[in-house]
Formats: sequence, C-alpha cells, structure tokens
Amino acid sequence: MMLGGTAVRKFGENINTDYIISADLLQESWDADFFAKHAFEKYDQEFVGRCAGRKDNVVVAGSNFGCGSSREQAVHAIRNNGVVFVIAQSYPDIFYRNAINNGLVVAKSDTTGMREGDRIEIDTASGVARNITAGTETPLLNSPSDLRRFETRDTLEYVRGRLRERLSAKSE
Repeated sequence: MMLGGTAVRKFGENINTDYIISADLLQESWDADFFAKHAFEKYDQEFVGRCAGRKDNVVVAGSNFGCGSSREQAVHAIRNNGVVFVIAQSYPDIFYRNAINNGLVVAKSDTTGMREGDRIEIDTASGVARNITAGTETPLLNSPSDLRRFETRDTLEYVRGRLRERLSAKSE
C-alpha cells in the first residue's frame, strides 16, 4: 500500500504526549475531534491551522516521538487532523502500539533529510519511505507484520485476517 502527503511539521527529538495533547484537557471530553482541535496547542499553536482542510498531512519527527504517558488521546489528536501517517526515527513501544491499535500509521525511518513542505510517501509493500521533493529513499524499519497491519488500519479487521490465515493453514 502506498500512502503519501505533505510534511506539515517536522518535530525534533523527544516529543512527548503532553506536547501533543495537554493533560489538563483529558477530562474535558471523550470526543476525538475535541482533541484534534487542541493538538500541540501549547507546543505549536499553528499545527491545527496548517492541517486544516487537508487530508494528506504528514508529521515528521526525530527519535522518541510520543514519549511520556500512555494517553490514547494523543493519537486521536494527530489522526483527526487529517494526518495520513507519522514518520519518525523511533517511538516508545506504548505510543507505537496505541497508534497502531487506533488506526494511525506510524512509520519508522531515517528522517534527517525530510523537511516541512516535502512530499513524503511510504510504500508498505516494498518497505521504503520516499522523499519525493528531495528525490531520496530510505528503508522503513517497521516489522513486516506491522507494515501489513498498516494496510487495514482497523484492529478488528487485522485480527480477522490473521485468524483467516491461521485457519486456512490448518485446513491444508
């Protein structure tokens, strides 16, 4: 599967979940769109505006993106801003799993040559990230099973698919 979009923001290292969605907002709503309206508001007040009206936004980051607490609201705040995928050098395990389980594609790759405004693509079938603007390509470092899982973006459908595979293997 090919996913692509424009890098609306390039963050550095150690962007924690409190930067993504402030802890003082967590008790105000259960609505994912509420969190989207407040994404990065204490860290980057222009983020929501840059994403507005677009469905092909990409977030680029350095290492350890999503560190801190395990709040799922951070994932919703990003995903519901039209973010097709996040591409970072690394993620803490709990954020990574929360993202995948909530339908946000979180690609792992070298992001040093990526800049805001660049057109970025990931190809889950070939396992590469492409910076179309710069004309460069880097390998995706996600596991093959996670790359397959990105294709559904739906945890329940992914589990159903895995069960179908296992059941058909047993019947052969």
